[in-house]
Amino acid sequence: MRMTQILDWQPDPGEVVEFQLATDHAPVAHDVPASHFQQAHLRLAAAQRAAGRRQSPWVALAFDLEGRADLPALAEAWQGLVRRHEAFHTWYEPDAGNLAGFRIPPETLTVHPVRTGDFTSTADLRAHLHRRIDEQTATTGPGLLAGVIRRDTVSTVYAAIDHAYSDGHSLALLFHEIRARYRAACGSTSFGPAAAPGYLDCNRREHARSASLTAASPELAAWSEFLAAEDGGFPGFPVDLGNDTDTLLPAARLEFPVLTGDEARAFRAYCARHGGGFAAGAFAALALAQREFTGNDVHRVLTAVSTRAYPRLLPVHGWLVNLVPLLFRLPSSPTLAEAIGTAQQGFQRARAGYDVPLHRALELLLDGGRIPGVPSIPPMASYVDGRTAPGSRDYLSADATVLTGPDNANGVSLWLNWFHDRADLVVSMPDTVQAASGVPKYLDRVREIMLTAASGRSGSSHWPDVTRKDVPVGDG
Repeated sequence: MRMTQILDWQPDPGEVVEFQLATDHAPVAHDVPASHFQQAHLRLAAAQRAAGRRQSPWVALAFDLEGRADLPALAEAWQGLVRRHEAFHTWYEPDAGNLAGFRIPPETLTVHPVRTGDFTSTADLRAHLHRRIDEQTATTGPGLLAGVIRRDTVSTVYAAIDHAYSDGHSLALLFHEIRARYRAACGSTSFGPAAAPGYLDCNRREHARSASLTAASPELAAWSEFLAAEDGGFPGFPVDLGNDTDTLLPAARLEFPVLTGDEARAFRAYCARHGGGFAAGAFAALALAQREFTGNDVHRVLTAVSTRAYPRLLPVHGWLVNLVPLLFRLPSSPTLAEAIGTAQQGFQRARAGYDVPLHRALELLLDGGRIPGVPSIPPMASYVDGRTAPGSRDYLSADATVLTGPDNANGVSLWLNWFHDRADLVVSMPDTVQAASGVPKYLDRVREIMLTAASGRSGSSHWPDVTRKDVPVGDG
């Protein structure tokens, strides 16, 4: 899927219909605590709202269906999905100090199509949908906004939900399930999925895991080494960002093409010959470019990993992600071939701590904030192989797009995604002169290293097709 900031999205105009949830039951309290990531996210979003700052604590998905969408069939598809998945009928109250939890009996939920108007301008349509996403995802109750832009030849389905209840894997599941349910409702296929586990059980397990940890737990050894390396604390980015504090600044986005589908497969084969996978090769390239820019041969970064550790958890919708500490040292006079094995070892060790919650590790090891510089939005580097997701071969033909809102940043976050037709990189960074100058140069060098390994040709020192995405103040 492409990853696009909503202000840059260009949906064709059409008739807009929303699929609104209804129930005749009052919400029922539940006693499952929010996960550590949910707590941090929901409290930051509440603080941004209280301060009157624009924030976008949601994620969204848009994709195309052929022809003029059948509204009863789509309503049936959405009703089946929201009843099946806990993420759409349980929530936490973000403006309550204790983040109280609530749920609605799923069998009482119904979905009804409601026409909201015809739009003849892309700009007006985008502004309307952006406003509705901001409104609906910040309301009490299931914060889902689902709808369709109907046209005669192709219709665009869209959905948005608070990030606290969804992640990239969940959006891939949504793409597959809504399309399968829609085809079934239209009578062309059958679809009868099994009951899906819910994210609340994952929250229970996380809190039990957190309670079992102490500062002396061997599972925190990787975190201890990560925090003690170099000058201690968290690593900075290899170039000046014009922001030396934890201050959240308006963010800018860059979208980089990295490799074509053939080049990505060639790069993966190169990595395999040298003792690692695609991710290890990418982290090795990041480390080599860092060494060229700073002279530092120790590479440290937080990397995102899924906490869906077992096959039975793969159908779960939720924000089931952790950040783990990746640390490795480059060999002397390193080449990419020499660095890949070292990066692979570091990546495997980091991933082994997938179930050690970031926030609990920091609470135990930072001695009440003794080490400064813990960011309110931790910068990270995420790698996802999106080729294995159900329906992923249809992303290009369906114009499947992950939409994000205007965000803030204090550091740099990277999302490297590998799909069937390409590998690309999305970057969020502070919108400063220094970052705009330095970050593309650094990432240009990273791509050059990867492309050289994939093709044997020298990479270009300039990317003419890099796009810069300027965005106003918000929370990413």
